[in-house]
Amino acid sequence: MRLLVISWEYPPNVVGGIGKHVAEWVQAFVEIVAQIDAPLHLDLLTPLSGYAPATEQLSDSVTIHRVETPAVNPLDLFNSVIDNNRYLEAKARELHNHSPYDLVHVHEWLTASAGIELKHDWRIPLIATIHATERGRHHSHLPNETSHRINQLEWQVCYEAWRVIVCSTYMAGELGRYFDVPLDKVTLIPNGVDISPFRACSEERVQELRARFAPSGEKLLFFIGRITPEKGVQVLLRALPPLRWNYPDLRLLVAGKNSEQMQPLVDELQIGEAVELLGFIDSETRNCLYRAVDAAVFPSLYEPFGIVALEAMAAGCNVIASDVGGLGEVVDHRRTGLTTVADDPNSIVWAVDQLFSDPVQAQAMRARGLQEVIRAYDWRIIAASTLDTYRAVLAQRQDLNW
Repeated sequence: MRLLVISWEYPPNVVGGIGKHVAEWVQAFVEIVAQIDAPLHLDLLTPLSGYAPATEQLSDSVTIHRVETPAVNPLDLFNSVIDNNRYLEAKARELHNHSPYDLVHVHEWLTASAGIELKHDWRIPLIATIHATERGRHHSHLPNETSHRINQLEWQVCYEAWRVIVCSTYMAGELGRYFDVPLDKVTLIPNGVDISPFRACSEERVQELRARFAPSGEKLLFFIGRITPEKGVQVLLRALPPLRWNYPDLRLLVAGKNSEQMQPLVDELQIGEAVELLGFIDSETRNCLYRAVDAAVFPSLYEPFGIVALEAMAAGCNVIASDVGGLGEVVDHRRTGLTTVADDPNSIVWAVDQLFSDPVQAQAMRARGLQEVIRAYDWRIIAASTLDTYRAVLAQRQDLNW
């Protein structure tokens, strides 16, 4: 079995959830393949970024190929992405000519055009993983021409794919509503989380962070994510004034690139002394903050899966999350965390009060959350499920003599 995976993001180019997903999935795939007594090889193509090597051999069976592509023009995003796909296609053809592929797997619309072209040229099955949709990100609307073109390509790759992989039941429903993708064409494989980095955080480091952000024993809430309206940090900030009536020493840490853009709202709400805008933080600081704070809050308005909630649970942190999309599937209300009504600051106030007023229940939810991560979201389980999907598609192709 020879497999081609194409991803717009892969380390060191990790902008959002796709890069993290693909990187951790590939590492787990290496482990899974090592246990298989059968010939199998996977090539992953991705644009070249930074000083990373053009070719990286992860194992005898898994190779990363980074392809030099033109810089993306943010003023013409769609056409820039399509242009980049031609470079990825060219490298794929070079590899295919040496040893043909049996299947091609793309992630998102960002690599869809390459996958569709190669599928037809080589007459092999195409698998597409859809992490989110343009309509979903804009609450069912398409605000401009670029969004319309992205939406059209998302529909096309779902139509062309033999199987479509999604990370949540919510996303399966979204593809059905927006693109009429039948459920029997969709495979649900959730995102995963590696718990080892969270266990590596020392108690000394946790206490150092507590001393820095809560020197007098203040209660700490933590938000981390992209600073965009869909992530809902503005809703969380609006919950701070009423929360501080009951918890005057409560503090909120907001982490995410460009978090300083929330300063005008902080000033408007007059909560400057209770909020610290951290900007970008590295993964080690994030992992240890999960263990140092009293709760992580994820008030998203749109969330296809919600990997941040899993990461917080893996660190043994209490989780409060809005009951939207995949978050409502990851966080089991009152069992592994608390869920809130989206876009409702009062609901966040209620959840924080529930958490702080019942420390025994809070501890129980933390323990169950960690157990659930270990049981259902191990990347090796997810990599094995993906491999099973590859095998099933190739078996169907053989049965149909396609």
